[in-house]
Amino acid sequence: MKEVSEILRVVSGFRAGERAVLATVIDVQGSGYRLPGARMLMLPDGKTFGTVSGGCLEADVLERAKKVLETGGPEVFTYDTTADENSVFSLNMGCRGVIQIRLEPVGKNSDVIAKMRAAYEDRLAADGFEPPVAILLFGAGADAVPLARIASELGWPITVYDHRPAFLTQERFPSAQKLVLQAVDEPPGEIAADSLTAAVIMTHNYARDRFVLPTLLRSSVFYIGALGPKRRTEQLLEDLAAGGETFDEKRLTDLYSPIGLDIGADTPESIALAIVSEIQSVLKHRGGGPLRERDAPIYDRK
Repeated sequence: MKEVSEILRVVSGFRAGERAVLATVIDVQGSGYRLPGARMLMLPDGKTFGTVSGGCLEADVLERAKKVLETGGPEVFTYDTTADENSVFSLNMGCRGVIQIRLEPVGKNSDVIAKMRAAYEDRLAADGFEPPVAILLFGAGADAVPLARIASELGWPITVYDHRPAFLTQERFPSAQKLVLQAVDEPPGEIAADSLTAAVIMTHNYARDRFVLPTLLRSSVFYIGALGPKRRTEQLLEDLAAGGETFDEKRLTDLYSPIGLDIGADTPESIALAIVSEIQSVLKHRGGGPLRERDAPIYDRK
């Protein structure tokens, strides 16, 4: 999703009449580094944003893009890396497959850019464009900073909540889309969330978590991760139940505590990596184990 945010950022700065070429992987048969939906924007000066392969096809795609920019019409090209083992593509790819790529001229107000913007900014799916995972991060402490940074590398928009103005700053969270200041002794209020929203609780404040956790469990987020030992979260749920707030077992399966994959994380950066990896594994319905132990294709092709 990061390539989508980059493409939108670049195209939004176009002047009237300014054009570029958008390359989109539309089909992959056999092995390929990128899957259908991968995109790359190519400017007339040769600058590119995003990728459509592992680096082996980009030079040729860029040459073809120059012709598409001249003609003004979309074209579809097929790269077959299965037939000739000595071809320049096979030697560089390390993958053997047939890849179809569509090239189309785009401007600031092109339909495809509008659909991309609707998915990324308005969270409205359309014609193969899906909204990115959105992260709701409760807590702006030192351990939240690398989490926001790693999530932003995936193109996941981030909202950070905290009750401390000194911690909740753009300097600490430059990639955050929104910073929300909240009172420590009040519930978060209505949470804007959908089925592609994940929440991470890193407040280090038990009393605050008693407000945050039930709000998230009543929301539509697909993942809720709570920092701290398992017993701490169990105690939270017991305290909530004693106050009359209970949740069914099905909903509680969306609560992950202790948070993160078991990778031996012991620093803020590695803990952030474990958390983001767990969110990705839950999103894709994967176990998070070593790929060498997977007795199935790496990618779930539709």
